Amino acid sequence: MLPAQTPENIELNRELELLHAGFVECFMEHKQLVEDVAPILTALYLEKLGRYQLMQLERQTELSRIKMKIAMIHAALNRNEQPNMAAIDKEINERLETYYREIAQRSSDLDRANGLLNSLLPEEEVKKLREVFIVLCKRLHPDLNPGQSPEDADLFVKVKAAYDLQQLSELQRILLYLDTEKSSDFLSNSGDTKRERIEHLRKSIDAMQEKIKQLRATFPFDMEPLLKDEEALAQRREEIEAMISALEEEIAKQTEILKLVSNE
Repeated sequence: MLPAQTPENIELNRELELLHAGFVECFMEHKQLVEDVAPILTALYLEKLGRYQLMQLERQTELSRIKMKIAMIHAALNRNEQPNMAAIDKEINERLETYYREIAQRSSDLDRANGLLNSLLPEEEVKKLREVFIVLCKRLHPDLNPGQSPEDADLFVKVKAAYDLQQLSELQRILLYLDTEKSSDFLSNSGDTKRERIEHLRKSIDAMQEKIKQLRATFPFDMEPLLKDEEALAQRREEIEAMISALEEEIAKQTEILKLVSNE
């Protein structure tokens, strides 16, 4: 083992402390992106553009329904048959079932998005929640505490659950419990053990940073620049509204044709 205060031991301790802090920072960034930022960005996207896209899908589905009905009526007449309107409607509903399910799902997503945006915690409470969670990560995260006991592993699962549920009081209770226990001291390990831990943490940080990089390139993170650009959002909404208007005109036209072929 290295003597407690040799320059090499001091440098290893310093590097370990920096890497511990770096890993927790990466871990927190990834966790926040997945569990906090992504739902909010998705909710904002649905709020600012999703409702318009839903309207467009509804109009497209309605236009498809009318055109299909006209085509099926014509097909029956070409066979010198009286169109069975009930059977036609049933077949159309079956063909468009996927679209109807998507419309229902998008509508549900919009409702949840509105609920999320209206139930966000105050900024001060979010900050306190994050601070306590970071402290507990340092004490309980398995990558920072090799040889962790099963009890501490279970406790970390409870910590993550409490954080996800935004239960600040539960996190504070766990921290108080830990403060009564003797925490492990990674600085007391041997020099070889410290070097192994340093290498492991470097690899863990690199892996976490790569996950963050890949995550930021996917939805909804790739929509963040658009969501911050009100001018671009307004232009996108105008484009969708123009398509909706064109669809409504076509729906009105096809509805008149349907009335003629079906004698409605």
